[in-house]
Amino acid sequence: MTRVLQVMGRSAGGIARHVADVVTALDGTDDLTIDIAGPVDLPLAMPKRVRQVAIPDGPVAGHRDAIRTLREFARGYDVVHAHGLRAGIDAGIAARAPVRSLVTVHNLVRPEIAGWRTVLYRRAEGLAVVTNDHVFAVSEDIARRLRTAAPRHAGDVEVLYLGLSSEPIPRRGRDEVRAELEVGTDAPLVVTVARLAPQKALHVLLAAAELSPRVVLAILGEGPLQTALEVDARRRGLDDRVRFLGFRDDPHDYIAAADVFCLSSVWEGVPLAAQEAIRLRIPVVATDVGGMRELISNKLSGRLVPPGDPAALAKALGETMSSAEDRERFTQRALEDLEIRFSTARMLERLREAYAR
Repeated sequence: MTRVLQVMGRSAGGIARHVADVVTALDGTDDLTIDIAGPVDLPLAMPKRVRQVAIPDGPVAGHRDAIRTLREFARGYDVVHAHGLRAGIDAGIAARAPVRSLVTVHNLVRPEIAGWRTVLYRRAEGLAVVTNDHVFAVSEDIARRLRTAAPRHAGDVEVLYLGLSSEPIPRRGRDEVRAELEVGTDAPLVVTVARLAPQKALHVLLAAAELSPRVVLAILGEGPLQTALEVDARRRGLDDRVRFLGFRDDPHDYIAAADVFCLSSVWEGVPLAAQEAIRLRIPVVATDVGGMRELISNKLSGRLVPPGDPAALAKALGETMSSAEDRERFTQRALEDLEIRFSTARMLERLREAYAR
């Protein structure tokens, strides 16, 4: 029996959803027992009880306590698998032989997001590599950065695309969701699922909505910028066309009711929400950042536009929504590409191998 502990820091929905999917799929199979450690305020229900550990958000304070807690936890496991740079460093330091440590890096540190703290956080990229036995990067973009940050350990960095472990199935019909949102069946509806934080650049999406007179925008997510974004929407005269829905445990219902799924981020890995949109046959319009072009080919399987350009985003949204032929072509090609590159079965098999090694 191989015992694995999944470790998370404070998580937006994507990482928590991935961990929940992996535990649901693999726990109790092939002599694997998989448990979870993380904070008390995870954004969604997990399939098993979560062992409590607080991974600090900052670069220094509080990590000693987290490492001490994880060291106590790790004694009962064969493998510790952390998610994210901070959790990866703390868990990598805490796991002592014969316990093996793995980390999946879902995001990088961007100056547009971290500002002056970028220099401090950039060190975390190399440290996450050298403190762990093996590193999974969710995109080629992330893998390149990690190999550059720790060139002597470049061979320990592997790209592992995070396919969805379960098929997204809406619980409600399109008309019911649109009725809840007070959106007509023929009105253009754009949906985004995003943490309300600087990385997601939702002010750009609001500006694009301002340039698209008929578009209704539904924003699923919560975060520190919620009040500022609500003020921005009112300032732009979008009160009647923007719905701030907060965190929802049924995002598939809203994505499936949309004409387009949109991300306006300054950086992304390969977001699970965009993969879910593809599975639901909803076309994706997003900024050409991070690993997005590993998921979407511009004008072949969706639309990619430069970050920080509301006019370009509005144009791509308008063109996509106005052409049923393009929407059908984009969703079919995106689904075919997803099946090839983002194979859930391949991801799970690779994790089984890594845990059993």
